[in-house]
Parts: sequence; C-alpha cells; structure tokens
Amino acid sequence: MMIYSIKEAINRLETLTELSGKIAFDHFTTEKTLPFACYLYDFDTSGADDYNGVQWIDFKIELYAENRDIALESKIIKLFADLEIDSDSEYLNDERMYMTVFNFRFSQKIA
Repeated sequence: MMIYSIKEAINRLETLTELSGKIAFDHFTTEKTLPFACYLYDFDTSGADDYNGVQWIDFKIELYAENRDIALESKIIKLFADLEIDSDSEYLNDERMYMTVFNFRFSQKIA
C-alpha cells in the first residue's frame, strides 16, 4: 500500500499506541511524556509542459525517547516498509533524551 498524501503518512504514524496523542507537526506547545514524535515535511513540484502535476514530499519523523527504543523504532520502519526509509539516532545532552530521525520521500498528485 503506497502513501499518496501527507495525511496518509500521519494516519499510519497515529496507529502506534505508544504515540497515541503524542504526535505533532514540528513541536508541541505543552510538555509531553516520553516517548513522543514530531513530523515535518517539505516538497518540490515537477511536471511537463509548464504544468507541475506532482509534488515530491520529503517527510521527516523525529522520535524522542528517554532511551533508544529499538522496538518502537522497528515499528515505525515497518509502518513505512513500502518506502525507502533511512534513520539516524543521536543523544541530546541538553534534553537528556534520544532523538531518532526517519526520512522518506513519496509523490502526491496535484489536483
């Protein structure tokens, strides 16, 4: 099953019970208990004959956890197994938590 919209990507992420109610675009306005996730996206358009018929969405998920949560990271990777996904993790000393970033790209037809 391919992803065809940003909403579909978010809906998949929201199926994880560990992140229920703890997913936001870019940042939270109130403090959340770990783990939680933020998503970001950017896009560019392409097409032919001066018509940009497709948007390429670069989607990023940032997972924050007290310790590296390999089980949860694996669940996220499996959710997006139909896409090429890469990830990277680092410890944030000032925040005393881990951040694992997942990146993938998909196309979305422009109506």
